[in-house]
Amino acid sequence: MQWIAIIPYLFIGVGLLNLFFPRTAWFWNIGWQFRNAEPSDAAVMMGRIGGLLAIGIGVFLLVAGV
Repeated sequence: MQWIAIIPYLFIGVGLLNLFFPRTAWFWNIGWQFRNAEPSDAAVMMGRIGGLLAIGIGVFLLVAGV
């Protein structure tokens, strides 16, 4: 079960993507479905908040020894 050790790093990686590049994360997740669409300010802010939460979960999993 060595692949479980990758999970905290995935959380941290996705969290960093959402924190620093929320528009890119939005386009990869939702934006590809629409033409000429732009994320709202609320969507960008929620992406950043979600990124912080993902980083927090990843750090917690690292510290907990998962």
